[in-house]
Amino acid sequence: MKDIMLELGSEELKRIMDCLDCPFVILDKSGKPIFNNRSFDACGYSVGSVIPDDIDLENLREKTEKKVEVECNGQTEQLTIKITTVKISNSSEKIFLVELCSQKKPLSDIIESWYKTIDALSEMVYVVDEDYNLVKLNSTAALLSGNHPKDLIGEKCHKAVFGKEEACKSCILPEIIASVRKEKLQTIRREWDRSFLVSAVKIKKGEYLFIMEDVTKIEHLERNIAEIKRFTSIGGIISHIRHSVGNSVNAIKCSLQVLEHIYENIDDSKRKEFLERALGEIKRMESLLTTLREFSRYEAIGSLELNLTKLILDNVAIFDNYCKNMGVDFKCKCEERAFITKGDKLSIVAALTEIIDNAIEAMENSPKKELLFKYAIKGEEAIIKITDKGSGIEENHLHKVAEPFFTTKRDRAGLGLYQATKIIKTQSGDVTFKGKRGGGTTVKITFRKP
Repeated sequence: MKDIMLELGSEELKRIMDCLDCPFVILDKSGKPIFNNRSFDACGYSVGSVIPDDIDLENLREKTEKKVEVECNGQTEQLTIKITTVKISNSSEKIFLVELCSQKKPLSDIIESWYKTIDALSEMVYVVDEDYNLVKLNSTAALLSGNHPKDLIGEKCHKAVFGKEEACKSCILPEIIASVRKEKLQTIRREWDRSFLVSAVKIKKGEYLFIMEDVTKIEHLERNIAEIKRFTSIGGIISHIRHSVGNSVNAIKCSLQVLEHIYENIDDSKRKEFLERALGEIKRMESLLTTLREFSRYEAIGSLELNLTKLILDNVAIFDNYCKNMGVDFKCKCEERAFITKGDKLSIVAALTEIIDNAIEAMENSPKKELLFKYAIKGEEAIIKITDKGSGIEENHLHKVAEPFFTTKRDRAGLGLYQATKIIKTQSGDVTFKGKRGGGTTVKITFRKP
Protein backbone atom coordinates (compact mmCIF):
# COMPACT_ATOMS: atom_id res chain seq x y z
CA MET A 1 0.00 0.00 0.00
CA LYS A 2 1.94 3.01 -1.29
CA ASP A 3 1.20 6.70 -0.78
CA ILE A 4 -2.41 6.14 0.11
CA MET A 5 -4.10 9.53 0.39
CA LEU A 6 -6.53 9.65 3.27
CA GLU A 7 -8.25 12.39 5.15
CA LEU A 8 -8.30 11.75 8.86
CA GLY A 9 -11.69 12.09 10.52
CA SER A 10 -13.49 11.08 7.35
CA GLU A 11 -16.78 9.33 8.11
CA GLU A 12 -16.39 7.35 4.90
CA LEU A 13 -13.03 6.00 6.07
CA LYS A 14 -14.41 4.98 9.44
CA ARG A 15 -17.41 3.33 7.84
CA ILE A 16 -15.17 1.35 5.49
CA MET A 17 -12.94 0.22 8.35
CA ASP A 18 -15.96 -0.83 10.41
CA CYS A 19 -17.17 -3.05 7.58
CA LEU A 20 -13.88 -4.99 7.54
CA ASP A 21 -13.82 -8.29 9.42
CA CYS A 22 -10.09 -8.00 10.11
CA PRO A 23 -9.12 -5.88 13.15
CA PHE A 24 -7.45 -2.54 12.27
CA VAL A 25 -6.15 0.38 14.27
CA ILE A 26 -4.64 3.67 13.03
CA LEU A 27 -1.74 5.15 15.05
CA ASP A 28 0.11 8.43 14.94
CA LYS A 29 3.93 8.55 14.96
CA SER A 30 4.04 8.35 18.75
CA GLY A 31 2.00 5.13 18.75
CA LYS A 32 -1.15 6.79 20.06
CA PRO A 33 -4.34 5.34 18.53
CA ILE A 34 -6.28 7.81 16.38
CA PHE A 35 -9.17 5.43 15.84
CA ASN A 36 -9.84 1.73 15.41
CA ASN A 37 -12.58 -0.34 13.82
CA ARG A 38 -15.31 -2.39 15.48
CA SER A 39 -13.49 -5.66 14.83
CA PHE A 40 -10.52 -4.43 16.86
CA ASP A 41 -12.86 -3.55 19.74
CA ALA A 42 -14.41 -7.03 19.55
CA CYS A 43 -11.01 -8.71 19.99
CA GLY A 44 -10.40 -7.18 23.39
CA TYR A 45 -6.72 -6.29 22.75
CA SER A 46 -5.06 -3.10 23.89
CA VAL A 47 -2.96 -1.14 21.38
CA GLY A 48 0.10 -1.35 23.62
CA SER A 49 -0.03 -5.14 23.74
CA VAL A 50 0.06 -5.63 19.96
CA ILE A 51 2.85 -3.17 18.96
CA PRO A 52 6.32 -4.70 19.61
CA ASP A 53 8.72 -2.54 21.60
CA ASP A 54 11.46 -2.87 18.97
CA ILE A 55 9.43 -1.15 16.24
CA ASP A 56 10.29 2.53 15.79
CA LEU A 57 7.20 4.00 14.13
CA GLU A 58 8.74 7.43 13.62
CA ASN A 59 11.51 6.02 11.42
CA LEU A 60 9.40 3.35 9.72
CA ARG A 61 9.64 3.76 5.95
CA GLU A 62 7.79 0.80 4.48
CA LYS A 63 5.35 -1.95 5.27
CA THR A 64 6.51 -4.16 8.14
CA GLU A 65 5.40 -7.60 9.30
CA LYS A 66 6.20 -9.03 12.71
CA LYS A 67 5.04 -11.98 14.78
CA VAL A 68 4.13 -11.29 18.38
CA GLU A 69 2.61 -13.08 21.35
CA VAL A 70 -0.37 -11.35 22.94
CA GLU A 71 -2.04 -12.07 26.26
CA CYS A 72 -5.81 -11.73 26.27
CA ASN A 73 -8.40 -13.18 28.67
CA GLY A 74 -5.76 -15.39 30.29
CA GLN A 75 -4.65 -16.92 27.01
CA THR A 76 -1.58 -16.38 24.83
CA GLU A 77 -2.12 -16.03 21.10
CA GLN A 78 0.31 -15.85 18.18
CA LEU A 79 -0.40 -12.84 15.96
CA THR A 80 1.15 -11.41 12.84
CA ILE A 81 1.20 -7.62 12.97
CA LYS A 82 1.22 -5.82 9.60
CA ILE A 83 2.09 -2.12 9.82
CA THR A 84 1.63 0.08 6.75
CA THR A 85 2.90 3.65 6.50
CA VAL A 86 0.23 6.01 5.13
CA LYS A 87 0.95 9.53 3.92
CA ILE A 88 -1.63 12.20 4.76
CA SER A 89 -2.67 14.40 1.86
CA ASN A 90 -1.37 18.00 1.91
CA SER A 91 0.83 17.23 4.91
CA SER A 92 4.26 15.89 5.74
CA GLU A 93 2.77 13.85 8.59
CA LYS A 94 2.42 10.09 8.46
CA ILE A 95 0.05 7.66 10.13
CA PHE A 96 0.30 3.92 10.55
CA LEU A 97 -2.32 1.37 9.65
CA VAL A 98 -1.96 -1.71 11.87
CA GLU A 99 -3.61 -4.98 10.83
CA LEU A 100 -3.88 -7.93 13.21
CA CYS A 101 -3.71 -11.39 11.63
CA SER A 102 -4.02 -14.52 13.73
CA GLN A 103 -2.34 -17.75 12.66
CA LYS A 104 -5.28 -19.66 14.10
CA LYS A 105 -7.69 -17.05 12.71
CA PRO A 106 -9.84 -16.93 15.85
CA LEU A 107 -10.32 -13.16 15.56
CA SER A 108 -11.97 -13.19 12.17
CA ASP A 109 -13.73 -16.41 13.10
CA ILE A 110 -15.27 -14.73 16.14
CA ILE A 111 -16.62 -11.88 14.03
CA GLU A 112 -17.81 -14.17 11.25
CA SER A 113 -19.40 -16.47 13.81
CA TRP A 114 -21.30 -13.53 15.30
CA TYR A 115 -22.84 -12.67 11.95
CA LYS A 116 -23.61 -16.30 11.12
CA THR A 117 -25.28 -16.78 14.49
CA ILE A 118 -27.51 -13.73 14.36
CA ASP A 119 -28.28 -14.28 10.66
CA ALA A 120 -29.70 -17.69 11.60
CA LEU A 121 -32.26 -15.99 13.86
CA SER A 122 -35.71 -15.02 12.64
CA GLU A 123 -35.76 -12.20 15.19
CA MET A 124 -34.46 -8.75 14.31
CA VAL A 125 -31.09 -8.26 16.04
CA TYR A 126 -29.03 -5.09 15.90
CA VAL A 127 -26.49 -3.12 17.93
CA VAL A 128 -26.62 0.68 18.13
CA ASP A 129 -24.53 3.38 19.75
CA GLU A 130 -25.86 6.26 21.84
CA ASP A 131 -26.64 8.31 18.71
CA TYR A 132 -28.85 5.59 17.19
CA ASN A 133 -26.13 4.61 14.68
CA LEU A 134 -26.11 0.95 13.67
CA VAL A 135 -22.99 -0.92 14.73
CA LYS A 136 -24.08 -4.42 13.75
CA LEU A 137 -27.30 -5.98 12.49
CA ASN A 138 -28.52 -9.26 11.10
CA SER A 139 -30.15 -10.04 7.78
CA THR A 140 -33.66 -10.06 9.28
CA ALA A 141 -33.27 -6.44 10.38
CA ALA A 142 -31.69 -5.42 7.07
CA LEU A 143 -34.27 -7.26 4.98
CA LEU A 144 -36.88 -4.53 5.52
CA SER A 145 -34.77 -2.01 3.60
CA GLY A 146 -33.60 -4.52 0.99
CA ASN A 147 -29.93 -3.92 1.79
CA HIS A 148 -27.04 -6.05 2.99
CA PRO A 149 -26.38 -5.63 6.74
CA LYS A 150 -22.91 -4.15 6.14
CA ASP A 151 -24.40 -1.48 3.85
CA LEU A 152 -26.41 -0.14 6.78
CA ILE A 153 -23.63 0.08 9.37
CA GLY A 154 -23.31 3.69 10.47
CA GLU A 155 -26.86 4.56 9.42
CA LYS A 156 -29.50 5.67 11.91
CA CYS A 157 -31.47 2.62 13.05
CA HIS A 158 -34.84 4.39 12.87
CA LYS A 159 -34.16 5.30 9.24
CA ALA A 160 -32.46 2.09 8.05
CA VAL A 161 -34.68 -0.41 9.86
CA PHE A 162 -38.01 1.35 10.38
CA GLY A 163 -37.97 3.95 7.59
CA LYS A 164 -38.56 6.86 9.99
CA GLU A 165 -36.81 10.22 9.83
CA GLU A 166 -36.93 10.76 13.59
CA ALA A 167 -36.15 8.43 16.48
CA CYS A 168 -39.06 6.11 17.28
CA LYS A 169 -41.22 7.42 20.12
CA SER A 170 -41.44 3.96 21.67
CA CYS A 171 -37.66 3.39 21.56
CA ILE A 172 -36.19 2.45 24.95
CA LEU A 173 -32.60 3.43 24.08
CA PRO A 174 -32.75 6.65 26.18
CA GLU A 175 -33.97 4.57 29.12
CA ILE A 176 -31.07 2.11 28.77
CA ILE A 177 -28.52 4.91 28.48
CA ALA A 178 -29.91 6.53 31.63
CA SER A 179 -29.82 3.24 33.55
CA VAL A 180 -26.74 2.91 35.76
CA ARG A 181 -27.09 -0.86 35.98
CA LYS A 182 -26.38 -3.33 33.19
CA GLU A 183 -29.84 -4.84 33.04
CA LYS A 184 -32.15 -6.04 30.29
CA LEU A 185 -35.13 -3.83 29.51
CA GLN A 186 -38.21 -5.04 27.67
CA THR A 187 -41.22 -3.43 26.10
CA ILE A 188 -43.93 -4.19 23.57
CA ARG A 189 -44.06 -1.99 20.48
CA ARG A 190 -46.23 -2.09 17.38
CA GLU A 191 -44.77 -1.80 13.88
CA TRP A 192 -46.23 -2.75 10.49
CA ASP A 193 -49.46 -3.88 12.19
CA ARG A 194 -47.44 -6.42 14.20
CA SER A 195 -46.56 -6.62 17.88
CA PHE A 196 -42.92 -7.04 18.90
CA LEU A 197 -41.32 -7.85 22.23
CA VAL A 198 -38.26 -5.61 22.30
CA SER A 199 -35.40 -6.69 24.57
CA ALA A 200 -32.44 -4.37 24.96
CA VAL A 201 -29.25 -4.48 27.02
CA LYS A 202 -26.01 -2.55 27.28
CA ILE A 203 -23.23 -4.84 26.02
CA LYS A 204 -20.30 -2.43 26.38
CA LYS A 205 -19.64 1.24 26.79
CA GLY A 206 -21.63 3.14 24.19
CA GLU A 207 -23.15 0.06 22.50
CA TYR A 208 -26.57 -1.50 23.05
CA LEU A 209 -28.00 -4.77 21.76
CA PHE A 210 -31.64 -4.90 20.61
CA ILE A 211 -33.66 -8.04 19.85
CA MET A 212 -37.17 -7.68 18.38
CA GLU A 213 -39.30 -10.82 18.56
CA ASP A 214 -42.62 -10.93 16.70
CA VAL A 215 -45.22 -11.89 19.32
CA THR A 216 -48.35 -11.17 17.27
CA LYS A 217 -49.29 -14.85 17.10
CA ILE A 218 -48.59 -15.26 20.80
CA GLU A 219 -50.89 -12.33 21.60
CA HIS A 220 -53.64 -13.85 19.45
CA LEU A 221 -53.11 -17.20 21.13
CA GLU A 222 -53.30 -15.64 24.58
CA ARG A 223 -56.54 -13.89 23.66
CA ASN A 224 -57.95 -17.15 22.29
CA ILE A 225 -56.91 -19.03 25.43
CA ALA A 226 -58.59 -16.37 27.59
CA GLU A 227 -61.71 -16.66 25.48
CA ILE A 228 -61.65 -20.45 25.64
CA LYS A 229 -61.32 -20.30 29.42
CA ARG A 230 -64.49 -18.22 29.58
CA PHE A 231 -66.39 -20.81 27.59
CA THR A 232 -64.84 -24.12 28.60
CA SER A 233 -67.09 -24.14 31.61
CA ILE A 234 -70.13 -25.47 29.73
CA GLY A 235 -71.96 -25.80 33.01
CA GLY A 236 -71.60 -22.07 33.60
CA ILE A 237 -73.02 -21.17 30.19
CA ILE A 238 -75.89 -23.64 30.55
CA SER A 239 -76.54 -22.28 34.02
CA HIS A 240 -76.73 -18.74 32.63
CA ILE A 241 -79.16 -19.75 29.89
CA ARG A 242 -81.22 -21.87 32.29
CA HIS A 243 -81.40 -19.00 34.75
CA SER A 244 -82.42 -16.45 32.09
CA VAL A 245 -85.01 -18.67 30.43
CA GLY A 246 -86.22 -19.97 33.79
CA ASN A 247 -86.93 -16.46 35.02
CA SER A 248 -88.98 -15.71 31.93
CA VAL A 249 -90.90 -19.00 32.13
CA ASN A 250 -91.72 -18.42 35.80
CA ALA A 251 -92.89 -14.89 35.07
CA ILE A 252 -95.15 -16.11 32.24
CA LYS A 253 -96.47 -18.97 34.38
CA CYS A 254 -97.28 -16.68 37.30
CA SER A 255 -98.96 -14.09 35.09
CA LEU A 256 -101.16 -16.67 33.35
CA GLN A 257 -102.04 -18.46 36.62
CA VAL A 258 -103.15 -15.20 38.23
CA LEU A 259 -105.06 -14.26 35.10
CA GLU A 260 -106.81 -17.66 35.09
CA HIS A 261 -108.05 -17.29 38.67
CA ILE A 262 -109.26 -13.68 38.49
CA TYR A 263 -110.18 -13.50 34.82
CA GLU A 264 -113.93 -12.98 35.50
CA ASN A 265 -113.35 -10.36 38.19
CA ILE A 266 -111.12 -7.91 36.31
CA ASP A 267 -111.75 -5.52 33.44
CA ASP A 268 -110.24 -5.67 29.96
CA SER A 269 -107.41 -3.26 30.73
CA LYS A 270 -106.17 -5.46 33.56
CA ARG A 271 -106.41 -8.59 31.40
CA LYS A 272 -104.41 -6.79 28.73
CA GLU A 273 -101.75 -5.88 31.30
CA PHE A 274 -101.25 -9.54 32.31
CA LEU A 275 -101.10 -10.67 28.68
CA GLU A 276 -98.58 -7.94 27.78
CA ARG A 277 -96.45 -9.01 30.70
CA ALA A 278 -96.43 -12.61 29.47
CA LEU A 279 -95.72 -11.56 25.87
CA GLY A 280 -92.86 -9.38 27.10
CA GLU A 281 -91.19 -12.36 28.76
CA ILE A 282 -91.65 -14.45 25.62
CA LYS A 283 -89.99 -11.66 23.63
CA ARG A 284 -87.11 -11.71 26.09
CA MET A 285 -86.62 -15.46 25.55
CA GLU A 286 -86.71 -14.92 21.78
CA SER A 287 -84.02 -12.24 22.13
CA LEU A 288 -81.83 -14.63 24.12
CA LEU A 289 -82.17 -17.37 21.51
CA THR A 290 -81.46 -14.89 18.68
CA THR A 291 -78.30 -13.59 20.26
CA LEU A 292 -77.12 -17.13 20.98
CA ARG A 293 -77.64 -17.93 17.32
CA GLU A 294 -75.78 -14.77 16.26
CA PHE A 295 -72.99 -15.67 18.65
CA SER A 296 -71.68 -18.39 16.33
CA ARG A 297 -72.40 -16.71 13.00
CA TYR A 298 -69.07 -14.97 12.44
CA GLU A 299 -66.58 -17.65 13.44
CA ALA A 300 -64.91 -17.59 10.01
CA ILE A 301 -64.89 -14.27 8.19
CA GLY A 302 -63.39 -13.64 4.79
CA SER A 303 -60.92 -10.82 4.26
CA LEU A 304 -60.80 -8.99 0.93
CA GLU A 305 -59.42 -5.60 -0.07
CA LEU A 306 -61.98 -2.87 0.48
CA ASN A 307 -62.29 0.90 0.57
CA LEU A 308 -63.44 1.51 4.14
CA THR A 309 -64.32 5.13 3.40
CA LYS A 310 -66.70 4.12 0.60
CA LEU A 311 -68.24 1.46 2.84
CA ILE A 312 -68.92 4.05 5.55
CA LEU A 313 -70.32 6.68 3.14
CA ASP A 314 -72.56 4.10 1.47
CA ASN A 315 -74.14 3.16 4.80
CA VAL A 316 -74.42 6.57 6.50
CA ALA A 317 -77.90 7.15 5.01
CA ILE A 318 -79.02 3.74 6.31
CA PHE A 319 -77.75 4.54 9.80
CA ASP A 320 -79.46 7.96 9.65
CA ASN A 321 -82.81 6.47 8.59
CA TYR A 322 -82.58 3.79 11.30
CA CYS A 323 -81.94 6.42 13.99
CA LYS A 324 -84.83 8.59 12.78
CA ASN A 325 -87.22 5.65 12.99
CA MET A 326 -86.12 5.22 16.61
CA GLY A 327 -86.59 8.91 17.40
CA VAL A 328 -82.86 9.67 17.54
CA ASP A 329 -81.15 12.65 15.91
CA PHE A 330 -78.22 11.30 13.83
CA LYS A 331 -75.34 13.71 13.28
CA CYS A 332 -72.51 12.66 11.00
CA LYS A 333 -69.08 14.02 10.13
CA CYS A 334 -67.09 11.86 7.70
CA GLU A 335 -63.81 12.30 5.90
CA GLU A 336 -64.03 11.37 2.21
CA ARG A 337 -60.39 10.46 1.60
CA ALA A 338 -60.04 6.81 0.55
CA PHE A 339 -58.71 4.31 3.09
CA ILE A 340 -57.80 0.91 1.63
CA THR A 341 -57.67 -2.03 4.01
CA LYS A 342 -58.79 -5.65 4.13
CA GLY A 343 -62.03 -6.93 5.60
CA ASP A 344 -65.53 -8.28 5.08
CA LYS A 345 -68.13 -5.62 4.19
CA LEU A 346 -71.18 -7.35 5.64
CA SER A 347 -69.40 -8.19 8.89
CA ILE A 348 -68.19 -4.62 9.46
CA VAL A 349 -71.66 -3.16 8.74
CA ALA A 350 -73.23 -5.73 11.08
CA ALA A 351 -70.80 -4.75 13.87
CA LEU A 352 -71.44 -1.00 13.38
CA THR A 353 -75.20 -1.57 13.34
CA GLU A 354 -75.00 -3.48 16.62
CA ILE A 355 -72.98 -0.67 18.25
CA ILE A 356 -75.41 1.98 16.97
CA ASP A 357 -78.38 -0.10 18.15
CA ASN A 358 -76.79 -0.39 21.60
CA ALA A 359 -76.22 3.39 21.69
CA ILE A 360 -79.87 4.03 20.79
CA GLU A 361 -81.04 1.73 23.59
CA ALA A 362 -78.78 3.58 26.04
CA MET A 363 -80.74 6.77 25.27
CA GLU A 364 -84.13 5.22 25.99
CA ASN A 365 -84.77 7.52 28.95
CA SER A 366 -82.62 10.48 27.85
CA PRO A 367 -84.32 13.86 27.34
CA LYS A 368 -82.09 14.55 24.32
CA LYS A 369 -81.65 11.60 21.99
CA GLU A 370 -78.66 12.43 19.78
CA LEU A 371 -76.04 10.16 18.23
CA LEU A 372 -72.79 11.59 16.81
CA PHE A 373 -70.96 9.52 14.17
CA LYS A 374 -67.42 10.63 13.25
CA TYR A 375 -65.10 9.06 10.69
CA ALA A 376 -61.53 10.33 10.22
CA ILE A 377 -58.21 9.12 8.82
CA LYS A 378 -54.98 9.66 10.73
CA GLY A 379 -51.85 8.33 9.07
CA GLU A 380 -52.13 4.55 8.76
CA GLU A 381 -55.35 4.38 10.80
CA ALA A 382 -59.05 5.00 10.13
CA ILE A 383 -60.98 5.96 13.27
CA ILE A 384 -64.73 5.77 13.86
CA LYS A 385 -66.25 7.36 16.96
CA ILE A 386 -69.87 6.71 17.91
CA THR A 387 -71.05 8.90 20.80
CA ASP A 388 -74.47 8.80 22.46
CA LYS A 389 -76.15 10.98 25.07
CA GLY A 390 -77.38 8.03 27.08
CA SER A 391 -77.10 7.01 30.69
CA GLY A 392 -73.39 6.21 30.34
CA ILE A 393 -71.40 3.41 31.92
CA GLU A 394 -70.05 3.02 35.41
CA GLU A 395 -66.26 3.42 35.27
CA ASN A 396 -65.72 0.06 36.94
CA HIS A 397 -67.83 -1.54 34.18
CA LEU A 398 -65.92 -0.12 31.18
CA HIS A 399 -63.59 -3.11 30.95
CA LYS A 400 -66.56 -5.50 31.08
CA VAL A 401 -68.70 -3.93 28.36
CA ALA A 402 -67.44 -6.21 25.57
CA GLU A 403 -67.39 -9.37 27.68
CA PRO A 404 -69.95 -12.08 26.84
CA PHE A 405 -73.13 -12.15 28.94
CA PHE A 406 -72.41 -8.76 30.51
CA THR A 407 -75.46 -6.53 30.40
CA THR A 408 -77.22 -3.97 32.57
CA LYS A 409 -80.59 -4.59 30.88
CA ARG A 410 -82.92 -7.26 32.15
CA ASP A 411 -84.19 -8.31 28.71
CA ARG A 412 -80.81 -8.70 26.97
CA ALA A 413 -78.37 -11.60 26.91
CA GLY A 414 -75.23 -9.45 26.83
CA LEU A 415 -73.77 -10.82 23.61
CA GLY A 416 -74.33 -7.94 21.17
CA LEU A 417 -71.31 -5.76 21.96
CA TYR A 418 -69.18 -8.82 22.52
CA GLN A 419 -70.04 -10.09 19.05
CA ALA A 420 -69.48 -6.65 17.44
CA THR A 421 -66.08 -6.31 19.12
CA LYS A 422 -65.13 -9.82 18.08
CA ILE A 423 -66.01 -9.07 14.43
CA ILE A 424 -63.99 -5.84 14.34
CA LYS A 425 -60.92 -7.52 15.84
CA THR A 426 -61.02 -10.15 13.10
CA GLN A 427 -60.90 -7.29 10.59
CA SER A 428 -57.56 -5.83 11.80
CA GLY A 429 -59.42 -3.43 14.05
CA ASP A 430 -59.75 -2.57 17.72
CA VAL A 431 -62.54 -1.24 19.95
CA THR A 432 -62.34 0.86 23.10
CA PHE A 433 -65.08 2.33 25.31
CA LYS A 434 -65.05 5.65 27.13
CA GLY A 435 -67.73 7.20 29.28
CA LYS A 436 -69.07 7.81 32.73
CA ARG A 437 -72.35 7.39 34.54
CA GLY A 438 -74.83 9.99 33.30
CA GLY A 439 -72.40 11.39 30.72
CA GLY A 440 -73.00 9.23 27.68
CA THR A 441 -70.65 6.75 26.03
CA THR A 442 -68.14 6.92 23.16
CA VAL A 443 -67.17 3.81 21.26
CA LYS A 444 -63.87 4.23 19.36
CA ILE A 445 -63.22 1.82 16.51
CA THR A 446 -59.75 1.81 14.93
CA PHE A 447 -58.95 0.07 11.65
CA ARG A 448 -55.34 -0.26 10.48
CA LYS A 449 -53.89 -0.86 7.06
CA PRO A 450 -52.72 -4.44 6.50
